[in-house]
Amino acid sequence: MRKLVVTFAALLGFAMVGAATPAVASAGRQTATQQHCIRNLDTGRTTCASSPQQARQLSDATLASLTIAIFYDGTSYTGATFTWVQSRQCTPSYDSEWQWGDLASLGWNNRVSSVHTYNQCDVKLYDGTNFTGASSVWIDQSANLGAIGGGWSNRASSVKFS
Repeated sequence: MRKLVVTFAALLGFAMVGAATPAVASAGRQTATQQHCIRNLDTGRTTCASSPQQARQLSDATLASLTIAIFYDGTSYTGATFTWVQSRQCTPSYDSEWQWGDLASLGWNNRVSSVHTYNQCDVKLYDGTNFTGASSVWIDQSANLGAIGGGWSNRASSVKFS
């Protein structure tokens, strides 16, 4: 009986720890234990967790959701991540299909050091919020944004996707 009570208490403790972990960052900002976030552009929901896999499991990104870009905090695709998903591929033209005017609202202002895009998408980074100031060229991928013309590592305040 004692073994059963200890096992039940251990399971209850495990369940409480899982329940205490927020699945969605309330303001879309990452905490020290939530290093990886996913933003679903279709639903507007941001989910953060301690690993990219856990963030995907907790998010509302379904199998139909396509990753269009991943921002990395470090060069060479390392460090914390911010993944952007939507339900369709981008088009090959360079018209902006999605945009985010204030990366600070997501905890990513002047933080992106490398980027990889998917599903025919490219990104254009802007120095200022709401697409003001200098802008980068359209970027497919870069392991070191500091090497992109004008140096874009830890510089972006807003982004457009195409």
